[in-house]
Amino acid sequence: MKQFILPLFFWCLFGLNSLGAQCAPQMLNCNTPVAGCDFSTNHADFWHEIYWWDPLISSHDMPEVSADLNLMVRDTCLSGLTVRYLLFLDLDSDGTQETVVDSDNLPAPGTVNFNNASTPNYLGGTPREFDNRPLPGDLLWRFALQTVVTGDSTEFRVRWSNAVAPDMFEMPLLAYGQHKVRWMVSNSAGETVVCEKTFVLKDCKPPVVVCLNGLSVNIMPTQLITLWATDFLQYAEDNVTPTQLIHYGIRKAGTGTGFPLDDAGNPLVSVTYACSELGVQTVELWARDATGNADFCETFVIVQDNNLNCNKVGDFLEVCISTACDEPVEEVVIKFVTPDFVPYFDLGPCGSLPVPLPPDIEVVIEPELDDFFLAGVSAYDLVLIQKHIDGIDPFNTPYQWIAADANNDKVIDTTDILECRKLILGIYNELPNNKSWRFVDAAYTFPSPDPLSAPFPETITATTGNPPANNPAFIGVKICDLSCGSLVGFYENMPEDQHAIGEIQPNPAHENESGWIPVSLLADETVFWELRDVSGRLLYQATANYPAGPALLEIPAPFLMPSGLYIWQVRIGEKVKSGKWMR
Repeated sequence: MKQFILPLFFWCLFGLNSLGAQCAPQMLNCNTPVAGCDFSTNHADFWHEIYWWDPLISSHDMPEVSADLNLMVRDTCLSGLTVRYLLFLDLDSDGTQETVVDSDNLPAPGTVNFNNASTPNYLGGTPREFDNRPLPGDLLWRFALQTVVTGDSTEFRVRWSNAVAPDMFEMPLLAYGQHKVRWMVSNSAGETVVCEKTFVLKDCKPPVVVCLNGLSVNIMPTQLITLWATDFLQYAEDNVTPTQLIHYGIRKAGTGTGFPLDDAGNPLVSVTYACSELGVQTVELWARDATGNADFCETFVIVQDNNLNCNKVGDFLEVCISTACDEPVEEVVIKFVTPDFVPYFDLGPCGSLPVPLPPDIEVVIEPELDDFFLAGVSAYDLVLIQKHIDGIDPFNTPYQWIAADANNDKVIDTTDILECRKLILGIYNELPNNKSWRFVDAAYTFPSPDPLSAPFPETITATTGNPPANNPAFIGVKICDLSCGSLVGFYENMPEDQHAIGEIQPNPAHENESGWIPVSLLADETVFWELRDVSGRLLYQATANYPAGPALLEIPAPFLMPSGLYIWQVRIGEKVKSGKWMR
């Protein structure tokens, strides 16, 4: 601990013990807040290693900002004082300050001792680099304590310096987060006072968003035109958030304030104009970074009716889609096979979709959703197909037959099991002879006992009217998913800004049945997973590299006892998840 000869004049205000009324040093800025707003560009040479991770921007390069941490002391008499600081840092964004920099025992140049907050005297932890510049060790920054005396006052500063120029100091660049600094000042009698400040370092600069200089569009036959936020975007950039993580929103000018959100808190990403809004319309295009800073630009669209669609009388047709599991289907596209002038329409959750169309015409409607083949598919679905083939537990709905017919040959056999297994193992990204989803006319009656013995209708012909002659309704079936995992499983609730780890399936498992753990990666990563018994004995361990996207981790049945309780664990970068598995 460095020693300084300072007059004593502030202990009465902040002392843990009385230091004597005749000589009381004053802490002049203990209650002064620390400025924590960052408007600068991220520095790639600091806090940038594989073990650092910022979940907001999905990056191993943590953003940082200069932090002016200091304590000003005024003296009225001379005494021997010692000063020490403890800098508590939250470097893994979990809300806990797990790392401590101690001015009495400073870490090596260019490093902090990560996760040493709970070790005796903060002497433990793992050395991690914060200064990644390609320089010799004696030029790397190291935490230091600077002292500046001015008259009867002394300022103590948390700073960086290096071994080549130890008397030259720089303000430290600290990673974003909620941190604190604790100052401890002791006199020659051994009495100590403490000043502690909690401070938050964060990004305060909104993105730069530049609009295109106007658009010109025509009303569609539906007597509407929908435009998306990205239709008006020239470019956007931010000082910290990567371009691909910037969120966009749009609204008609003058219809609200702040970043445009719907009632559920999701960004409004489109505006729709009707025949009553022909002419020049002004819009606000917004951009929001990962921290929530937002800004906008204004532009315009000229809404025209060159095809005279606004002179046509339209009727409405309602379309509804649910699933065999009685759940809504997301992201379905409604395709109008005829007439060909009617565009595609997005259909969200199951419900009514009003589509203004010319009156008294026939339209052929076909839903489409041919993506996310693996979503909801697990080893348990393969077990259900096998039980049906063996006659142990036959299917009880025709939609299970459709889901199980992976190769689309109208026969349920072990070939279908092999096709679904290839999805799980990553051999297939999509089924070669089938779609991800099939949609059946909800009014269709399947033949018995074999629902696949005749083609089932996947389109509906409807006649427009006011009211319409019939309202089309479809049942959606996810191929290879017999247990409704695509709707209630892991991928549907996957976080958008981090690697995700699901729960082991099936649980409990039968004898000789492997376990499968779904994961989804933001980028190429090395994945570690293992299985132990309740005593901690390692039974199985594996490591593999996976590309960005979903994957399934297998714990093979041969490594397990016939029955019992097991503990599984998966690690992806800094993210770790464990759980129990019963067999």
